[in-house]
Amino acid sequence: MFTLQLLGTAAGGGFPQWNCACALCDLSRRDPVRCTPRLQLQAVVRSHGRNVLLNAGPDLRVQIEATPTLQPKPENGRRNTPIGGIVLTSADLDQVLGLLLMREFQPLRVYATPLVRRVLEANSFFRMLERVPQQLTWITMLPDEPFELLPGVTCTAIPMSDDLPYYAKSFAAGAEPGQAVVGLVLASEGKKVVYTPAVGHISEALYSKYAAADAIATDGTFWSDDELQQAQPGTPLAREIGHIPMSGEDGMMARLAELRGPRKVFVHLNNTNPILDRQSDERKAVLAGGWEIAEDGWEL
Repeated sequence: MFTLQLLGTAAGGGFPQWNCACALCDLSRRDPVRCTPRLQLQAVVRSHGRNVLLNAGPDLRVQIEATPTLQPKPENGRRNTPIGGIVLTSADLDQVLGLLLMREFQPLRVYATPLVRRVLEANSFFRMLERVPQQLTWITMLPDEPFELLPGVTCTAIPMSDDLPYYAKSFAAGAEPGQAVVGLVLASEGKKVVYTPAVGHISEALYSKYAAADAIATDGTFWSDDELQQAQPGTPLAREIGHIPMSGEDGMMARLAELRGPRKVFVHLNNTNPILDRQSDERKAVLAGGWEIAEDGWEL
């Protein structure tokens, strides 16, 4: 069996966001019990004392120091880590910046699609991960092809979007379909968790994977489609940047309302999402709908 631990649950910028004085960020600073601060999304898969990170976010160092199972042990020498690898679901900065924090001549295994690898290798900053021989080992991850991530634990990448991050748009020409953004199906001993923190569209294939899972950790970025526009006019709709909102007739909760089998957990919460307020009507509606709202440190 395995554990999926959520070391952080917020969207990019964390919560409260460093340069934001919106009602929610302000409330979080004044009343952190009612509106709990959160680190940026980060997860780790653990089995039999071995760990693999799902992405490497900007808050990774803090998250490692808050998690004893991810810290080096003196009995293993001056330089060591129980982190055996990193799975990258995209080349988005919020998912890869933590790699640069792990550059201290530490051998790393990185699982990524060929497209994500090309994007990162083209960036000179990531050459810091290859200063000594065999410092970085790339493991090719192809959509819909399961592989052993940890002993007894398989991982399957599922295509989510062909949209590359803004800084990597030049790679779009000739890019392989389904490799820009992937979700993950983690399975062991008949148990499955589907991890999809960025969902722009729920296809029949994705719905089927949700239905067959024991738990899903999925996109809770925005409550409404125009949430960003309400906070700052001129900003894009949620769907325009690859996130189905929670609410609405075609929102995440409505689309998955008939899904009774798996535990349903929202992750990747943006600082504008009203469910962050424990007293909000929106939060009550989410809980009443059979969903859970993930907290930093949770284990599935």
